Amino acid sequence: MGETSYLILGGGPGGLTMARMLKDRGAREITVLEASHKVGGKCLTSPIGDHVVEFGTCYAIWSHKYILKQMKKLGIERKKLKAQRIDNRELMDYIREGSGPPFIAQVIKYSRLRGQLMARAEKGDSSTNHVFAQSTQDWLRANNLGKIERMMHRVVTSIGYGYLNRLPLIHAFRWVDTDMLITGLTKFTVMPDGGWQYFWDRFAEGLDIRLEQAATKIERDETGVCVTTADGTENRADILISTIPIEAFCALTEPTAAEQYVAESVTWSGYTTSLMSVDAWPHSAPVNAWSDTCATDENDGKLLFHRFECEDEDGRYLFTVGQLSTAYETDELAEIAVFDAEQRGAEDPRVIQQAVWQYMPTYSPDRIRTGLLQTMANMQGERRTFHTGSTFSHEAVSTISAFNARLLKAVRP
Repeated sequence: MGETSYLILGGGPGGLTMARMLKDRGAREITVLEASHKVGGKCLTSPIGDHVVEFGTCYAIWSHKYILKQMKKLGIERKKLKAQRIDNRELMDYIREGSGPPFIAQVIKYSRLRGQLMARAEKGDSSTNHVFAQSTQDWLRANNLGKIERMMHRVVTSIGYGYLNRLPLIHAFRWVDTDMLITGLTKFTVMPDGGWQYFWDRFAEGLDIRLEQAATKIERDETGVCVTTADGTENRADILISTIPIEAFCALTEPTAAEQYVAESVTWSGYTTSLMSVDAWPHSAPVNAWSDTCATDENDGKLLFHRFECEDEDGRYLFTVGQLSTAYETDELAEIAVFDAEQRGAEDPRVIQQAVWQYMPTYSPDRIRTGLLQTMANMQGERRTFHTGSTFSHEAVSTISAFNARLLKAVRP
């Protein structure tokens, strides 16, 4: 029997970590096709003098175990992020004012309940579906976890993962695990020295990555898979691993019933990161979020947070701001950002750069109730195809790499 060959669609965190894991497991024929001119997916590092501004992937936390290990292996130093606040107050002070028992007691209860439900789900227990389909806010309040809810205002909503009254519980569970709670308690938040693009470029060294190779057609049969790219090249392999959005994948091939079902079950949110120049903007910490936009969807589109970057050559100050942006056009978001920044104390704010992301694929609650999660697990391997990336795990680099580590057992036993 010959060596198994692998073709990976997408050179973002999902594709790169899967390629590296396959290589470390002994695979030799691995090709990554990336549509854009660079690797890294939702990574956009913009250098300003000696400083780098991150418009996309930003932090690594305690749960980024695989990525942190790779940084160490590559000799890349980590810069620790200093204090993060909400409403210009210490985050823990904001959390402690939430309802219910003491925070540590809520951490223990949340971890226990989450662990039990996730373990049952991994065994295929469909009775968990109705729980996972609930809104995160409803489940937290039903279990008297008001302080955990407040923590999620910062670690879920402010970084673009959705409002708690809209977000199905399964998404919050995938992100806010025990490692996330440890991150909150230890304040462990770091960035790779040199920026995320530098990290992904280094991480990709030695892999067969073909840039600017957008797929235009995918064919699959009992003999293997073939992906045709825009220049007419036919790329063949035994196994296909897709990290691209499932609806984009379905548009390129004859999808299976399961693939089509999943594509129809997912909606994407929008997230916009903007670089703003101001004369002044008083702040008490490098990163500050606001509860009036993070705790409720009534102010959808307004600023979720600001992060101080550096002083520019004109003596003005640069801040990165984030907005959930599904409901507005780009120009409208810029207007809202400027207006909201002024309301929050910024002097002469100007948006000088924007990055608009297709972000946070969210599952239909009705489809979760009727077996979506089981379908997504059972479809892996059909027609020689495995699916990973944010559609199948979560938007964060840590959850994608952890999902890949589990999927690897099926991709390359």
